Amino acid sequence: MNTTWVLRWLAIWRWYVALVWLNYGTSKIEPKWAGGEFLSAVKYSASGVHGFEHDFLINVVIPHQQVFAYLITYGETLVGISLILGLLTKAGAVGGMFLALNYWLGTGNFQFRFGIESLELLLFASCLMLLVLPTSAVFSLDALLRQRFSKPRAGVQVTS
Repeated sequence: MNTTWVLRWLAIWRWYVALVWLNYGTSKIEPKWAGGEFLSAVKYSASGVHGFEHDFLINVVIPHQQVFAYLITYGETLVGISLILGLLTKAGAVGGMFLALNYWLGTGNFQFRFGIESLELLLFASCLMLLVLPTSAVFSLDALLRQRFSKPRAGVQVTS
């Protein structure tokens, strides 16, 4: 199998995941998200979880709802930008994993479900794939920077 072909498909997968995160983030830029929708979502999540997650939502997130609403909005948007540009791709993938894992924990349903309702787990798995596979090898700023600043090894001739 041609590795260039595989790397191109991995870059397309990276772009797809990036568009999902960009869609999530940019849809929350509206004032109604930070004003009330976020609080409603947190209260709904808090009613379905127990233990640490419940206490965290009630005692930390709700009193600081404006801060968390903006952190989520800009976090999702930055993950999307990072992945679509291929700049700091591994950091973007880790950020996406962190967000998806927190959303999954916020559902309170820790069964492994399959279908549209398990989007959090699919996003987590997709970001894990972006982290471990060479998804920034082509069509990315990471690849351009790596090519620009890499030093040729001794005994290896670089041809243009």
